[in-house]
Amino acid sequence: MNKLQNIEVQFEDYVTCDEGLATTGTLTDAEIIDTVNQIIYDDEVDENDVDHTDPASFEPTITNKKARAAIDTLRTYVETCDGMEDHVIFGSLFELEKIIDEKSANSLNQKKIVDFF
Repeated sequence: MNKLQNIEVQFEDYVTCDEGLATTGTLTDAEIIDTVNQIIYDDEVDENDVDHTDPASFEPTITNKKARAAIDTLRTYVETCDGMEDHVIFGSLFELEKIIDEKSANSLNQKKIVDFF
C-alpha cells in the first residue's frame, strides 16, 4: 500500500482502463443472414440425419409412414384414371405395402438397455 501511494493514478483510471477494449466482433448483414438461415435449417432437420459439413449431399429420410401415405396416394390416383390395368398396379402396390409392413415389424424389436450407451 505504501508503494502505491507514490503513484499518481486516479481511481477513475482503474475503473475505465478497459473502456475502449473490443469484447465482441461486429457482424455484417450477410453474416447475420447466414446465421439466421443456419438456425432455421438446423431446426427443420434432425441432428442425427444430416452431416452439416456438406449440405448439398442431404437426402431426406423417408419413413415407413411417409411411404405408406405415398402408396395410398398412388392407389387413389390409379382409381381415378381410366384405361389402366388396375389389377396389375394394385397387385404391385400390395406387394410394396407388404415390404413396408415387414420393415416396420422388424424395427419394432425391443432394445436392450446397453443399446442406449
